[in-house]
Amino acid sequence: MNNENALNFFKNLSEINKEEWAVKFIKTNDHTNYDVNFIFNYISTDMSILDLGSGTGLIINKLFNKVKYITAVEPVINFTKHIKKENNIEIINETILEYIPKIKYDIITLFGVMQYFNEEEAVEIYKKYFIYVKDGGKMLIKNQFGINSDVTVDGYSEEIKTKYYSNYRYLEKEVNILKYIGFKKVETVDVYPPECNRWENTHFYAIVAEK
Repeated sequence: MNNENALNFFKNLSEINKEEWAVKFIKTNDHTNYDVNFIFNYISTDMSILDLGSGTGLIINKLFNKVKYITAVEPVINFTKHIKKENNIEIINETILEYIPKIKYDIITLFGVMQYFNEEEAVEIYKKYFIYVKDGGKMLIKNQFGINSDVTVDGYSEEIKTKYYSNYRYLEKEVNILKYIGFKKVETVDVYPPECNRWENTHFYAIVAEK
């Protein structure tokens, strides 16, 4: 499994489902209000945010008036049609692996993104974007992680009726990767209520990595 598989999946999805919630597969899977409330703890109106894997803008559409500037990186053009057209939102239709930032940011967010990269790709991404976090800034990461070990899904999903790819890495492994790369303080937060965690072997966590 690699990101190319996941990217093709989302490109196909964007042609089938034109709704803003398409990236959540099922509308009831949209927990972005929890995400936004979590991010509110780390932002202020003078901050710049780099949001990697912005999807349809479910998060940044609720954040743009709380910060100075947002760069939204999302390769699927059909998804970015849902992102608000505001003066302080810049939309970049490139992949996370391709994009090269021009400035450093106070906050870099990766929400529901890193599970679509294998471990080798994830290390590459963290190394690349570590450079673009300001000193004292933070990288905020949220997705499902393996509770006791890595959990890889690579096959047909009955729930969404198509092939699906995800690599839910063991949480402690992800934390150690971030520390190895150079983040001086890495904390985990249990961001969702119990009913949002539907599977026994994975769990939603946020990681706060401070440079």
